[in-house]
Amino acid sequence: MLNRRTLLSALMTLALGVWATGTALMQQDPELATSVNDGFTIAMVGDLIYAHDLGHMMTDESFAAVVELLRNADVATGNLEGIIVDGRTFTGSRMGGHGAEPGAADSLKDMGFDLVARPNNHGNDFGPEGMAETSVHLDRVGVQYAGVGNTYAAARAARFFTASKGRVGMVATTSTGTVPARPGRGEWPGVGGYSNLGVTRSFMMPAGSWDAVRTVRDHFPNGTGFYARGANTSDHIQMLGEHFRKAPAGVTEPYYSFEMNPRDLRDLLAAVREGKMRSDFLTVAIHSHHFRDTKGGYRGVNIPEAEHLDTNPSVADYLEEFARAAIDAGADAFQGTGVHVVRGIEIYQNRPVFYGLGEFVRQRDVDGFSGLGELRRDACAGCPFPAKYESFIAISEFSGGTLREVRLHPVELRYDAERMAHRGIPRIAPPETAQRILTRLQELSAAYGTTITIEDDIGVIRP
Repeated sequence: MLNRRTLLSALMTLALGVWATGTALMQQDPELATSVNDGFTIAMVGDLIYAHDLGHMMTDESFAAVVELLRNADVATGNLEGIIVDGRTFTGSRMGGHGAEPGAADSLKDMGFDLVARPNNHGNDFGPEGMAETSVHLDRVGVQYAGVGNTYAAARAARFFTASKGRVGMVATTSTGTVPARPGRGEWPGVGGYSNLGVTRSFMMPAGSWDAVRTVRDHFPNGTGFYARGANTSDHIQMLGEHFRKAPAGVTEPYYSFEMNPRDLRDLLAAVREGKMRSDFLTVAIHSHHFRDTKGGYRGVNIPEAEHLDTNPSVADYLEEFARAAIDAGADAFQGTGVHVVRGIEIYQNRPVFYGLGEFVRQRDVDGFSGLGELRRDACAGCPFPAKYESFIAISEFSGGTLREVRLHPVELRYDAERMAHRGIPRIAPPETAQRILTRLQELSAAYGTTITIEDDIGVIRP
């Protein structure tokens, strides 16, 4: 019998093989080649959490330097985390707190963003009405977006931006907390919403801890709903709604492992291939809060032991699997967001994989939008350490269909700004902070065999 990892690998191979001819690899298909003009650059950033427009910062030299980097790239992308509505006229439901005034859409355009991912755990903060109105405001300013639609197919499909050096597509999805689009069955038309990659989490327990898990299970009789009858084997126990599995021999520390929903994976890879066939360059974006390490989030000087787990820099196994499968299916780049700190960078098949781009705009000075929001005196409430306000702009350059260079420009989000209106807004990191960010990226990327050199406070990757 196939084990779960072997089965998943077989499913991924099957999903890719639907479109392959013979034994040729996907990336060898001429229809999937990177065909942008030489010198093409794409700028990628992390989460864009707006509350209002940034017009008051446009004359700030440090902010202008960030904007210049984005505008000078052929395409600039990021993850729009939250919704954009007009609080004066909005009559829908308010279900969360990541909302922004309409001027945020104008700032996206003014900053140079061309294409944004929309699926994430805050995409439904203002219900379906907020989701729809966000589309209206982005359409108004001409910023393209991916990962949301009125049908399942529309949510999955690539969206495109035509740059001077080629047509650029994006397929976007999330594996964390959203209202997913659902496919139709028979005459049922399906449900619109966000593109979703479902995952199942397992707690991988070392052999020394496995007997304790079984003991807990055995203290509760079958039929109580405490554990599932079908998952009661020698190496798999399901109880309290969680999956526990016995880790491979030699493992001494517990970790999380994930399995992707086969249908979601199949459909997303199909969207990647189709999107790439319709474009010269395709990026895949995912928003995920999952991680591998069970020991907590980011740690450093003066960072509490119990810091939020969403700051964990370790990469979940399925993110690596999905990123590589997406590139094998035709993607030219992969951009991950979700955790609030940066993660490592991998160069796979000569394509950049950013597992965690961190935060880029974090206007938490206003919880919600004007008239409905609660002013926060401390923009760092809930994120009491600078690393959550430190990230980078990744600018990847391609020539001859090949990745030539990645330049990592460190930014910080004015963690210590005295004025509330300036907090959470990016600027080029000063030398000491830049070195800290780049050193962190070096350490996290080394596990993927990625070498980052530091030149004039900029990280450089030359494959």
